[in-house]
Amino acid sequence: MHPLSILPSRSGSNSFFVHSDEVASYEFKSDTFLRVAMSLLPITAVVSYQIDAIWQLQFRNMYAGLCSTILHIFYFLQFYTHLKYKSKTMTYIYTYLYHILIWIFKTGGNIIYFLYHHHEKNIFHQCIFALRTIQDTIFISFICIYKIRSYDPLICVQHKALFSVISRLEIILAILVPIFAQENLVKKTVANISLFILYDFFSVYYHLFTLRLKWALWLFVVFITISVVNEWLYFVNHQWYLCDQISTGFEFLAECACCLVIIWQFKLPIIILPSDQT
Repeated sequence: MHPLSILPSRSGSNSFFVHSDEVASYEFKSDTFLRVAMSLLPITAVVSYQIDAIWQLQFRNMYAGLCSTILHIFYFLQFYTHLKYKSKTMTYIYTYLYHILIWIFKTGGNIIYFLYHHHEKNIFHQCIFALRTIQDTIFISFICIYKIRSYDPLICVQHKALFSVISRLEIILAILVPIFAQENLVKKTVANISLFILYDFFSVYYHLFTLRLKWALWLFVVFITISVVNEWLYFVNHQWYLCDQISTGFEFLAECACCLVIIWQFKLPIIILPSDQT
């Protein structure tokens, strides 16, 4: 597909959105720390995911990947990572390698968690992690292809938004660590905390969303809410295994909806022609 060529619009709202995108793009390109952070954080997220999976498989403790659960939000924010070089060929190569690296660590973590639940003879969670591997492969492939084709994301990650996300994660971590240290809790979900923050982050752009994006976001909100409620019900009583399965199942559905929001928010690159062209 080719980039869209359009004439400059005289609409005030359109001019505002174009200006906002330009400001966000300029801010990202000029802020070295933001570029480095957005490149390293997704890698950090998937590496911690695999380390937590190995830890869980080896020790089978109650911790069950709290660190990677906190950092998982940055796995989804990989869509805003830009690896730009003077040569397009090198840009393509580094983009492919970057997303392949993310896929390797994420898939490795899924496989290890699958093996853990296989040892525990938990067929339901085995199926979830098998499906999650397929989901992650499709998601990462779409992100990589869209970047290669120079599609532009509608959602922009600026330094203020990034700091806001990190501060919320720190608050949640400060609350959860004492709880997990003192109570006999078993955490089996892998993304609830991150997804809970992520839909609030996406909601800022709700007024720019198309109908299908709004549907995906609403499903995202409903699914993650059901998942969180049932997870805490399972914490209250470990005998309520159905709540555990509902929580895990709806977490997977919430991840699917989140991936749809991220994939569908990409748009074709727009080339603005001079006003004298027709």
